[in-house]
Amino acid sequence: MDTEKLKKNFDEQLAQAEKQIAELEANLEKAREYKLKLQGGLETLVLLAGDQEAEPETSSEESLTE
Repeated sequence: MDTEKLKKNFDEQLAQAEKQIAELEANLEKAREYKLKLQGGLETLVLLAGDQEAEPETSSEESLTE
């Protein structure tokens, strides 16, 4: 077997693997950012739901004092 051809083949495979790893890392970072956005959206919904529950109590207390 020709070692020069084998070395060239390994070098090409290594370069391809490095390129694929870089792409996967970039996609992983995008997925992590998306996850954070989703978590923020959920936290916002929880806060809004808490405000909606608190508002009727406040308005009913105000109507009693008037």
